[in-house]
Amino acid sequence: MCVSLRFIRLSTNLEYIGVAAFRDCELIEAVFLPPTIISIGYEAFYQCKSLRFIKMPDAMDHIGFDVFQKCDLLSSTVRNNRDDNDLPMHKVCYSTSVNPQMINEYIDTHGIERGTEVNDQQTTALHILCVNPHVTGDAIRAYLQLAAEAAEQQDSVGMTPFQYLCRNYITFFDERNFSSMAAWWYGCMP
Repeated sequence: MCVSLRFIRLSTNLEYIGVAAFRDCELIEAVFLPPTIISIGYEAFYQCKSLRFIKMPDAMDHIGFDVFQKCDLLSSTVRNNRDDNDLPMHKVCYSTSVNPQMINEYIDTHGIERGTEVNDQQTTALHILCVNPHVTGDAIRAYLQLAAEAAEQQDSVGMTPFQYLCRNYITFFDERNFSSMAAWWYGCMP
């Protein structure tokens, strides 16, 4: 049991998640499954009580029994990829290859109003972006330049995007250039 595991970044070549692979990992908050995943075994995420975000691949062939049983914070709408269909900016931010160009193209095509909508958990696309382990600082900056007000939006458990970003593994943050993560974040906003 991985009691301290919060975010999972899996290999882009992975095809299968085994039976009970992350069972009882109560602190896992976000899982971004690569598009190569075709099968998830029985109870793979059973009782992951903190799991709020998961991106399921489109080509999934098999999902085992009780994979998300007792994942109380994970809404059924996220599990069924409702965000992909009803909130397409969320889909952009779930992408493992999200970049500033994708964000800007979406906003240019659909407008900022569609880019700042929230799901039934009050989650903005910026929340999704900030838990995405593949995110870059440039992608976050691009979003904040278009919709800085989303930075203060609290989701259904009272978390802001910045709070998720601080808990995520930050690969782009360089402490030599900023006194703190907060200084970087607020420096990104217009």
